[in-house]
Amino acid sequence: AVVSTQSGHYGRDILSMLSRLSCVARGPAKKCFSTVRTRARTTMPSTSRTKPAVIKDWHYYGKLFLGGSAIVGGTGICVVGLTKDSFGDVEISALQRSTLWPEYVASRMKSTYLYFGFGLAATAGTMAATKNLVALQSVMAKHPFLMMAGLIGATMGLSGAQRSIPYTSSNMVPKVALAAGLYGIIGTVLGPMMHVGGPAITRAAIYTGALVAGLTLAAVTAPSERYLQMSGPLMMGFCVVAAASLASAFLPPTGMLGGGIYGIAVYGGVVLFSGMLLYDTQRIVKACELTPNYDPSLYDPISQSMSIYMTTINLFIRIVSIVAGNKRK
Repeated sequence: AVVSTQSGHYGRDILSMLSRLSCVARGPAKKCFSTVRTRARTTMPSTSRTKPAVIKDWHYYGKLFLGGSAIVGGTGICVVGLTKDSFGDVEISALQRSTLWPEYVASRMKSTYLYFGFGLAATAGTMAATKNLVALQSVMAKHPFLMMAGLIGATMGLSGAQRSIPYTSSNMVPKVALAAGLYGIIGTVLGPMMHVGGPAITRAAIYTGALVAGLTLAAVTAPSERYLQMSGPLMMGFCVVAAASLASAFLPPTGMLGGGIYGIAVYGGVVLFSGMLLYDTQRIVKACELTPNYDPSLYDPISQSMSIYMTTINLFIRIVSIVAGNKRK
């Protein structure tokens, strides 16, 4: 249930996040933050001995939440990995089972993550190629809801068409072309994010890569069914973060209410999609192991890789927002 609703929600989620990132990359940020600086000057005490008050905004509380979640989540991952025998758990991890995998299971895993890497590379290339498309940025600024509807329709249409084509050698060209079109559309929409700055984008990419690698390692070393039991809480959390992301398109993050909602969308989204990555990784491993091998088209590595691809994209968007917020301070 978590995977089946991803395309539409993720499309709306990406555009609502970009509507906030545009404040970083373009002119309105100057007016926005000049007001904040003016208020800071008027409220600063005139006595030089008195230290100015520290203003704690949603970035501050978001970092506290993210840090606490990292401590709790990391401790939970360690407990799952180290004390599984004390619970009588007879399951072994995917990493331990990998030594006994048949050739077709290992080939499925390799193909899935190769398509995952291809999707990330195609998106990054499209972002770099379309970052200076003034006409596209103008349309996104003037008609955000039209772009939102177009992105949702395009992603759902391409994803559905790609999934409907069987994974066979004769259908490989149209299937890969549809997947590449989806990657290209997402990269085009994310292109304006490049104006945040090369160092910030590089740092966000490094942080995202490290987070994805660490969570993937945690998923393959944990008992095979442990994170698959999180589908219900993940769906509820996804609905909350999706609603917050949509509401942040209407409420500016400078106010208390808007800042709190935007903090849920950004920092809560990092926690949510980290859990989704654990879930999706174990789901992919289980699909590779349990899908029958008598018909190679029964397992579709392109469709399977879409879930971890979209989760990674959402993590990257939010980490860029965090890095850009730190850069402004």
